[in-house]
Amino acid sequence: MRDPEQLHPELRAKLSKLRTMCEMQGLALGVSECLRTVEEQDELYAQGRTKPGAIVTYARGSDYGSQHQWGIAFDIYQNIPGHAYDDPSFFTNVATLAKGIGLAWGGDWTGFVDRPHLYLPYWGDTPAPLKREYGDPGAFMATWPDT
Repeated sequence: MRDPEQLHPELRAKLSKLRTMCEMQGLALGVSECLRTVEEQDELYAQGRTKPGAIVTYARGSDYGSQHQWGIAFDIYQNIPGHAYDDPSFFTNVATLAKGIGLAWGGDWTGFVDRPHLYLPYWGDTPAPLKREYGDPGAFMATWPDT
């Protein structure tokens, strides 16, 4: 889903700030992924395995292994038709701004580098601590403050 309103409240605020910062820097920020359901995550997991395309995730939906399922991550692209993912400097520049406001970047990962991926860093680079504490995303989301 592309609805930022479904993200963790702190992440929504940081995304809003990032959008303003990108606009001021002339960076055409687009947001392509926010909260994902089990079904949406399973569809992405199938890509490159049982469906055509390149592998884009190692997280199965039913395992709750994606930060997107927990509402603590979003993906970006360059909002210029025909150039969404072809400029590595765009992702580096946005990531520099994002890290300056307390987000972490999948482009810093060493195993599976994910340049479009930005996330809240409090739980590390996987949702494993959230899974241990809450079991499933719904239980975690129930703890979010009302905004």
